Amino acid sequence: MFFLRLVSLLAILSLVNVHAQLTQFSQQDITILKGFTLSALPPLPVSSSNRWADDDAAAALGKRLFFDPALSANGKVSCASCHQPERYFTDGLSQSVALGLTKRSSPSIPNALYGPWQFWDGRADSLWAQALMPLEDEKEHGISRVAVAKEISENYRQAYISVFDDEKSLKLLKKIKIKNNMPPTLNTTQQQAVNQVFSRVGKAIMAYERKLVLRDSKFDLFVEELAQNNGDASVSQLYNDTEIAGLRVFIGKANCASCHNGPLFTNFEFHNIGAPEPDTKQVDFGRFAGVEELRASEFNCLSRYSDAKPEQCLEMNFLKTQGPELVGAFKTPSLRNVSETAPYMQSGQFATLEAVVAHYNSPTPPFYDREQHPSRPHFDIVPLKLTEQEQAQLVSFLKTLVSPLPTDDKWWFP
Repeated sequence: MFFLRLVSLLAILSLVNVHAQLTQFSQQDITILKGFTLSALPPLPVSSSNRWADDDAAAALGKRLFFDPALSANGKVSCASCHQPERYFTDGLSQSVALGLTKRSSPSIPNALYGPWQFWDGRADSLWAQALMPLEDEKEHGISRVAVAKEISENYRQAYISVFDDEKSLKLLKKIKIKNNMPPTLNTTQQQAVNQVFSRVGKAIMAYERKLVLRDSKFDLFVEELAQNNGDASVSQLYNDTEIAGLRVFIGKANCASCHNGPLFTNFEFHNIGAPEPDTKQVDFGRFAGVEELRASEFNCLSRYSDAKPEQCLEMNFLKTQGPELVGAFKTPSLRNVSETAPYMQSGQFATLEAVVAHYNSPTPPFYDREQHPSRPHFDIVPLKLTEQEQAQLVSFLKTLVSPLPTDDKWWFP
């Protein structure tokens, strides 16, 4: 009997010791964790290609444009159709639906503000260039840039002139007539005027999007609490033991932070993690195709409609354009609000966080078809080998990254 009691006592002491190890964070741990909090976010990066990026009047105009369905072929699709504020500017769909079914899901806008590349494949190098592409896409807004420019001339004239001081372009647009929604033939001067107005629509929308600010999640508050309690998480009012264990798995054994790092939990780079191919008959080449579209864009940083000097376009000047690591690679998504922005991956291949973690735990190599692929894709991950308990702990931690919706923020909602 004494032996059994001794064994029980030793077991309890062992559990207490494990719990102490779990809940005690060193000052070095806290310093590292602070680098993942929103308080570590620097000011928004300077936008050399958009000199109105931080103009309040441009942002006010951009907000009107963002929520205006008139900027679509059927008058029913706005930017907010697929980027819904109440869903952290996503739409909850595997593939977005506007005029038609798109190829990919809608990324969250607040998580994209600091990144040099936009879209899953990085085919735009600024938020303003990104905002223009869906307008002309026949499956999204399906409206011509001429029609967009005419809409500005007719219904946003004073606001546009007030922000951009560009009455000249609008005067040229008066002579352009659109019949049966068909884009007319334009001379060079008219085309440049249309492109000027069109590009500035994107720049106004970008100015609006830069006003979208995330608020502290439970994770951010927990790290602040840790610092106040000298690293003792056992007295936390915010995290339970499962969430603490999940944080340790995230930083430690799972090595998630190798790609999902910094305050937005992303390195903004491109990786092929072997997510299932949505359509094996039409392989999505990701960054490999995106980089070519980026180079050909009329509205990239090096274009005539950019406000940057060529030497300021560092990403374009040092652009990586080839290599197997680009094939099927997609941008690392931010994990901010991740539990509220399902489904996951570029085309919503996984419905739940549990499925995502299970994939990383035992990943399948990327699909390869020698008839379609330019080269065998590079595979960027290795099995995590987490136990079922560790996987569940990791998911619990990820659910603490949700920021409260800023219902009193005039910029967030229409």
